[in-house]
Amino acid sequence: MTASPTASQGRNGRRAQRSGSLHSELHLVLQTHHAQLLVRGRDIKGKPLISGLLAFADRLRLIWQAAESDDPFADWYLVKVHDAIATAENRIEAERKQIQTLLKSSRTFEIAPAEVKEPFRMALRFTTPYGYLAARLLGEFDEMVCQAFTAQQIGTLSDIKCEEAIRLCARRIRGLFSLPQRYRRLGLARCDGLVDEPTFERAERLMGAIPRDILEGTRRAPWSPKIRGSAAAPIPPSTNESVHDGAVFE
Repeated sequence: MTASPTASQGRNGRRAQRSGSLHSELHLVLQTHHAQLLVRGRDIKGKPLISGLLAFADRLRLIWQAAESDDPFADWYLVKVHDAIATAENRIEAERKQIQTLLKSSRTFEIAPAEVKEPFRMALRFTTPYGYLAARLLGEFDEMVCQAFTAQQIGTLSDIKCEEAIRLCARRIRGLFSLPQRYRRLGLARCDGLVDEPTFERAERLMGAIPRDILEGTRRAPWSPKIRGSAAAPIPPSTNESVHDGAVFE
């Protein structure tokens, strides 16, 4: 039996636990060259620029910071990014299910998706949840590509269909990665739009008309930063009940 800790030891132990910071190591592992190309994107003279995962995550850091400062356009772009991730996930999942059906139809084979001996491996250190969500999406695309090549290899998926599936999913991911590049940080706050400041009008000319519910702050992306700083608008008490209120105000 071990001796019981003294009161001071107990307090020191709890203090050490509280002061310690959590650390984790995350790595993105990709099998296919197609997925690896979308990590860094393309920046070749004479060809259109294609944003990759790294540029996407870096731009999201800027948008996240602007959303913290109550920029409604930053909030709008977080909503757009969230919706684009969901759309791309649905496209990849639909293609993956079709390919899996083809693989399962070959009952005489016990099939494992194609893999490489030394996959691409990269440590992830992003500052927003959307960087990790996009990395996970890229991993799902990588898995789908592996399955497509396996189905092509055994003759259950034609070369044309294989290429088409990869192209459609890659297009969705490229669209997602390019989306944050259209955001322009102009030092706006939500109150500027509510009083029709000239700077706000310029922002709408550059980025389009913002939905009213986002401008008023009644709709934000599921993963959004807490609004803080002098630009943050006060939040009034709730005056209308909703189905969610019971979990908090019971």
